[in-house]
Amino acid sequence: MAIAACVLLVGVTVFAVFERTAESQSSSPAAAAGSGVAGGKVKVVIAGTNDEYPPFSDGSPVGRGTFRAGGAITDTGTAFGYRTVNEYDRTLITLRFVTKGRKGTITYVVKKDTNAGTSRWTIASGTKAYEGMHGKGTERDNASYRLSLPGGWINTLRGTVSR
Repeated sequence: MAIAACVLLVGVTVFAVFERTAESQSSSPAAAAGSGVAGGKVKVVIAGTNDEYPPFSDGSPVGRGTFRAGGAITDTGTAFGYRTVNEYDRTLITLRFVTKGRKGTITYVVKKDTNAGTSRWTIASGTKAYEGMHGKGTERDNASYRLSLPGGWINTLRGTVSR
């Protein structure tokens, strides 16, 4: 009887320790902050970050503007743009957009292949509510519109995000 009581006591103690550990891990600040952002479709409109003239191509900042996200991410704020162009054939352009909103920061990386006519984005990193977020999709810009109205360059990212 004493052995059975000891085994039962050890079993209850182990169960309580594991349950408390699981609760503390699931209520971490990053998990709690990120729980408000669901996965799904997203549209991010970034304006004014690609307006520097002449355009830099070495990864330097190319502009500061604004962003507005809707869908699975809803936030607004400031956006910073950086551009790198392949120096050999100039057909691959990499844009990095750092968006800082009320809920956190997301860094999007856009790869434009001018030969293939493709432009795809991914999420490189996120903070606060966006920590651990993944995403990908396509990017479109209004380059011809920018030529007629300086300061009017707009990049639109459409795709999906998830945790």
